[in-house]
This record gives sequence, C-alpha cells and structure tokens, in this order.
Amino acid sequence: MILNLIMVSSINGIISKTEIEKPYWNTKEDLKFFSTLTKKSGVVIMGRKTFETIGKALPERLNIVMTKNPQKYKNLKNLKFINDSPENILKSLKNYSEVFLIGGSTINSLFLEKNLIDYIYLTIEPWLINGKITLFKDIKKDIPLILEEIKKLNDSTIVLKYKIKK
Repeated sequence: MILNLIMVSSINGIISKTEIEKPYWNTKEDLKFFSTLTKKSGVVIMGRKTFETIGKALPERLNIVMTKNPQKYKNLKNLKFINDSPENILKSLKNYSEVFLIGGSTINSLFLEKNLIDYIYLTIEPWLINGKITLFKDIKKDIPLILEEIKKLNDSTIVLKYKIKK
C-alpha cells in the first residue's frame, strides 16, 4: 500500500491560520486536484481537528478520523472514528492500494516519524499567510526527499510531488 500526504500550503509554509480554520486561499483547481486523487484512492485519513474544520465526511471516500475519544462520535457508512496507531490503521486498510493522509500537522508528524509516508503532494498557493500551522507539527530528524513531479494547476498555483527517501 502507498501512503500519500496531500496538503495545500502558502508560499511561507502555512497550511492553516489556526487549528480550527480551513484555508481560504486554495483555488478551485487545487480542490479539484485533491478531490480527483482522493476519490480515486477511495480513502482518506485525518485528525479530529481536520474533520471538525471540514465539518462533514468527504463524499465517495472512506473517511478515517483519528481521535482519542471515538466514542464521542457516531460511525457512519463512510465515516469511522478510530483511536489506534498509524500502523494498525494502515493494516486495517489492506484492501486499498493507495491511501491519502489529509492532515493536520500533528497527524502528519505522527505518520512521518513512523516512516509510513511514501509521497507528499504539496500544492503551493501564491499567498503569504500570517498563521502558525505548518505541514508538520514536529520533525525529530532530517528526512531527504526526491522531487518527482511539478504540475502547474493554473497561472500561479503548482503541485510538487515528492518521494520520501527511505
């Protein structure tokens, strides 16, 4: 199984102004790119704060929400609340060939430090944002990446696809 991280960022590396505010600077082209890739895989993994920021399950995908209090939420057909390790979550998704991790920064760091992420898709939007939430909350070691692709979504927005060197 391939685990991809997919995120949108400002030029200065901000993915959100605060922990409860979704980006307002991403373009319709980025939203379409995100939707196409994640629907193709069929499953997304996110943290509770990301889920609450989105406010609903993303359609046509299994939504896995990592939370310390899954009993607080109701599991629905395409929405599962789980308190488990990244490794066990991925094992439970063995029928999927590709999975997308969609944030936030704490969850991204949790999967990164366990060396579980294979690729990073990072959309760069042409904004400088006064915010504090970055792609990863904490990185404990240096991790080399290999640039595999640069895709232009419109005149000002690009997607960088990196492979994590393992």
